[in-house]
Amino acid sequence: MKSTLIIGLGIQGNKRKKVLNKMGVNVVTVDPYNDKANYKSVKDLNNYVLKNISHVFICTPFSQRIEYLDFFKNYNVKFLIEKPLINSNNEKNFFIKNKKILRDKIYVSYNHRFERCLNLLKNILEKRKIGKLYFIEMTYGNGTAKDIKNSNWKDKGDAVINDLIPHLLDLNDYLFKIIPKYSKLSVKNRFENKSTDYFNILTNFKSITLDIKVSYLFWKNYFKIYISGAKGFISLNGLPKWGKCNLTYGKRIYPSGKPIMKTYNFKPVDNTWKKEINLFLNNKFKPFDLKKNIDIYNFIKKC
Repeated sequence: MKSTLIIGLGIQGNKRKKVLNKMGVNVVTVDPYNDKANYKSVKDLNNYVLKNISHVFICTPFSQRIEYLDFFKNYNVKFLIEKPLINSNNEKNFFIKNKKILRDKIYVSYNHRFERCLNLLKNILEKRKIGKLYFIEMTYGNGTAKDIKNSNWKDKGDAVINDLIPHLLDLNDYLFKIIPKYSKLSVKNRFENKSTDYFNILTNFKSITLDIKVSYLFWKNYFKIYISGAKGFISLNGLPKWGKCNLTYGKRIYPSGKPIMKTYNFKPVDNTWKKEINLFLNNKFKPFDLKKNIDIYNFIKKC
């Protein structure tokens, strides 16, 4: 019987394990610091276990990921890696060097792509219902500043940028098929933490103005996208995984009348983890786009 391996039983690893267990998947775990793991090290895995592993979830700190990719890259396994794929020049060079062998093996986790509300938003955009796009506002935040402050490895550098900006850059790729360029029109602050806990940037792509904001200081989960176009607007508030979520499409009335609006409400259900894991386990993901992931890395590096 084939097995799925989870390396790292922290927050993400345990979430993955919970979903996999409900799906009836045979799970093997490795974590040097968690006594509930089956093994302390991948070197403890015997040949029988290694030969029966088909998928590997790497849920470790960024600095450890290359070690595990290098260990398993010549095995017939697929990898799910938590976003973002690249966090250092060392990782970038590793993926460039191993692009051919890893191209069809890696899936980078961006589970917001599986939100029903974002699927609908994408559908409205593809039907060009709001016409030429003028400006986009994207805000993503939560209230975890204190949790970050209490973490020795999280409260470093540009924490909120590394954590939340990749999601919004990936959504730009998903919704608009582009990774925006970095702009010097940006503000970042460390209001409560040693690391960045607030960041706002204003940039442009294809003559469209893009305003991105992320923070750990919203005190509750917060997600909003507003898109203005020549024929109307789209406003998305919240995500179903957190509770109340609605999307409003407004049709412009000339010259300046009240738009004709339709609002869609979404039940507070989170199926994104299961949907993403299903896609990964069934090998239905596309080869990873190295250029896109390098563009995300370069954007974040400049922030």
